Amino acid sequence: MPKVSIEPQEVLLTSGQAATFHAIDTPRGAPVSWSLNPPSGSGTLAPPAGNTPTPSATFVAPLIVSTAQTIAVIASVNSDSASATIYLIPDAISIVPAKADLQAGQRQEFIAIVAGAAPAPASPTASGPPPGKVSWILSPPLGKVSQVEEKNATYFKALYEAPPEIPDSTKVNVTATSEASGKQATAVVNLSSPPWTGVGVQLLGGFLLLVFMLVFLMVLLWPPALPSPDTAKANRAEAEKTLDDKTSALEKAETASLQANAKLTRIQAQSKKQAQQAGAPSGSKTDENATTPEQAQAEYDAAYYARERAQQARDFAEKDLEKKRDNEEKANEPDVTTKLAGKINRELDLLWLVLLAGCLGAFLHMGQSFTDFVGNRTIKSQWAWWYYFRPFIGAGLALVFYAAMRGGFMAITTGSNAKASELNPFGLVAVAALVGMFSRAATMKLGEVFDTLFKSDKAKESKDKLNQSTQTSTQSAGSTATGGSATTK
Repeated sequence: MPKVSIEPQEVLLTSGQAATFHAIDTPRGAPVSWSLNPPSGSGTLAPPAGNTPTPSATFVAPLIVSTAQTIAVIASVNSDSASATIYLIPDAISIVPAKADLQAGQRQEFIAIVAGAAPAPASPTASGPPPGKVSWILSPPLGKVSQVEEKNATYFKALYEAPPEIPDSTKVNVTATSEASGKQATAVVNLSSPPWTGVGVQLLGGFLLLVFMLVFLMVLLWPPALPSPDTAKANRAEAEKTLDDKTSALEKAETASLQANAKLTRIQAQSKKQAQQAGAPSGSKTDENATTPEQAQAEYDAAYYARERAQQARDFAEKDLEKKRDNEEKANEPDVTTKLAGKINRELDLLWLVLLAGCLGAFLHMGQSFTDFVGNRTIKSQWAWWYYFRPFIGAGLALVFYAAMRGGFMAITTGSNAKASELNPFGLVAVAALVGMFSRAATMKLGEVFDTLFKSDKAKESKDKLNQSTQTSTQSAGSTATGGSATTK
């Protein structure tokens, strides 16, 4: 059995208007039951004659439609059913649809309904006197709208065509005005430009990867871990004192070893002499502190090993002193040894680190922005130059920020007269990367520093000597020139 369908499928009505619906493809002689959803309060539905279910039913809208409503007309045949949609429009002029989303070059048809101008026909396809004319206006004038003429129609149609190029997402109001009553209705068209695709996006992504690879030069330009000159000098002095102490201890150990060796020699000689005179066996106690040769030998061995340990300690202290002296010389040198450039001036090395760190911070910002916009398919080609210039802007701001700190405009822990060897490269790179990442905040901070240094109270007292008309025109020109605000990614 074929499925039931209803004609017409959609009807637009206003106060007091009516429309007749027909059930199609129903079995011959099968009764058709009609119903509304919602069931009441939104007009009446009745067969044309009698109360017997028939293949046709007429819906009559309420005498007053205060709010827009959507009603479903349902036709049921045995276990099968179909539905049609009724759009009730309030007494005024209304536009259907009220909202549309378009891209460049796309079109959208709008229908304006003027309620109360004339009795409406039973359906949009039926004939009837038109309720006057409708004019269409675009605000802002992006794209074009043209009215579609229909004879004997109560619905005024217009075709809106989006502009061929949309630089950025925007909204256009399509306004229909009834010339008879002066009432207006507005539909909103959201214009969105298509995402940027193709080789250009791939080239931009490759440029970002190149910037990311360049920042790895920081690893090759990173200076060796050396103490500051003052710290290196203190370490060298401490190493010298330690070497003096170890040398003094070695001298004492050598003296003790010599004394123990002499004592051992005397005791061995006395022991041998006493053994020969008294016939006593060798190794018996002698008169010198009643010490046996074995005890003297043990004392000598202990003194000997103590001297050896003192010698080792002195050798280690001497090597440590040489290392501390070498570190002090390197700390005081104007050049530093790196993996990339060999010998390079410390100041120049720090400048390179600051520039590359600014690029790194800028890359972190624009890399996240690029992946988000490409992933959401909302990237625009007009933002390409922003991505290309962003690393250089980050590097330049980082350099200015570094110069402000080294010049004393902004306080740092070591002071403005600090040597390059006294600066911590980790701190400089961290600050430069943050400046490159948050360039807007860094620019505002530099602006505050500038205002503090060059603030003048006389500027408040200065008055414009020009006449009012000239001043107004000048201000207007200035606002026009600087009125556009830059959008940040």
